Amino acid sequence: MNKLIFGAAVSAVLALSAPAVAQTAPATTPAAAPAAAKVTIPSGVFYKALGPQQYAAKDKLIGANVVNKEGVVIGDIKDLIMNSSNEVEGVILGTGGILGAGEKLVGVRYGALQFSKKDGKTTISLPAASKDVIAALDPYGRGEKKSLLEKAQDKVKALSDKTKEGAGPAYEKAKEAAKNAADKAKELGKSAMEKGKEAVEVAKEKAAPAAAPKQ
Repeated sequence: MNKLIFGAAVSAVLALSAPAVAQTAPATTPAAAPAAAKVTIPSGVFYKALGPQQYAAKDKLIGANVVNKEGVVIGDIKDLIMNSSNEVEGVILGTGGILGAGEKLVGVRYGALQFSKKDGKTTISLPAASKDVIAALDPYGRGEKKSLLEKAQDKVKALSDKTKEGAGPAYEKAKEAAKNAADKAKELGKSAMEKGKEAVEVAKEKAAPAAAPKQ
């Protein structure tokens, strides 16, 4: 008789708790991402594209050859010279040498350069320069400049900041989703345990009269 009671109790527990246990691993649907807030773009700050009277220095100025009044190339533009107001005052011209070896840097005032355009091609000339003049000039003093190590450190920091900015929100969302899933699993497991206990008690109550000894 005790075996029958125990079997009935186990069957009741399994019957009642199975659906609840099955719910401990529900199919989860990713929560919809909140709609991005509309961003107001400030006026008078950004460009959409180059205008007809504009050009990027890297495309047409930096790296461009400079010729003298005879049309002979005397060097190429390596960099721009800026003033304390962040305005272009001149260019740094690389002269002489072969493929950069033995090259001398010369500072040139921007106003001394002349720009002409023919057949869609821009020519930059420095009429005041000649071979003898270039040779007589002292090398341009760069003054304080960043070392290769400092430049590398700046790039690493920029990359790190971009990574944090991009991954931060995603990481926080994933962490929150995982926490919510864990909390739901705990609730479902607790509910299943409570139902199992109730089923055992019900089975005991039903089996009690049958277990009583006959008079």
